[in-house]
Amino acid sequence: MTKEWTADQIVAQTIRIMSQGVTAMQRLTDAYFARRTQAADINWVSIQMAREYGATCFYGDIARLGIRSGISGREADQYTHVIKEEIDHYRSYQILLDLTIGKGTEIPDSDCFHYLNIQFQPDQVNFFPGSEKIIADKWPEHYRFISLWMKNYNTLPSWSSKMLMTQGEGGSCGWHWCLANAPQSDDFLIRTAKLEKVVVEDELFHGPDEIRQLAENYDPANAMPMEEMFDIARQMRYLDIRERNEQFLHPLSEAELEEIRELIFSDELEPATIYDRVA
Repeated sequence: MTKEWTADQIVAQTIRIMSQGVTAMQRLTDAYFARRTQAADINWVSIQMAREYGATCFYGDIARLGIRSGISGREADQYTHVIKEEIDHYRSYQILLDLTIGKGTEIPDSDCFHYLNIQFQPDQVNFFPGSEKIIADKWPEHYRFISLWMKNYNTLPSWSSKMLMTQGEGGSCGWHWCLANAPQSDDFLIRTAKLEKVVVEDELFHGPDEIRQLAENYDPANAMPMEEMFDIARQMRYLDIRERNEQFLHPLSEAELEEIRELIFSDELEPATIYDRVA
């Protein structure tokens, strides 16, 4: 017999999976702190700049589609705010490199601006022409995550798709939260923690703020079985660990990653507290 899910149960389980993902992410950031190199510092910041650039572009796409379909002044203000926020984050990471590694620090890979080069259309999201192969070849773990994210957006029933989209930027906020708690052992980590605290405050509600409203408007006719959706949410959290491990230049081994995967899917991790304000 299929379980009947209440709105409160949907919210609680969604937040639980996201919060357990943050606990798992802490294992990764702890490994990075313990094993870090300057190359890893430069790489993750450079990739993060590329992510902020990509977010600026695709929020611009979403704004463009909204303008074409007709938007209110309040919605226009929201688009303006979030695009400026992403640009501010890009500049902040650039300044972090300038102040700690050295002004004019060379980006490790000139193709990095392909990293999140995706384009929203009225009914789907796709890679920009020429970007998919570069991403798949150079950042295969990120490619796995973004491909699943796009599949969720493009192919799943509408209610389930929207609920899983809350696992995107909001779910990834856990990575910023872990870095915001970096040990204060040198100038780079001190400045990293200060920056990431700002990013967490900016992005914590991007996605998770929609969870309650979606749960209260649960539409079985436009939803996949709930447990299947939650399994995809767990897969997203695991693939996020893998792509961030790639971003840090692989401080975790495959054996350590497999241990994390088992913990995520067995529901054994203690949830972090980051999303308590959202729930």
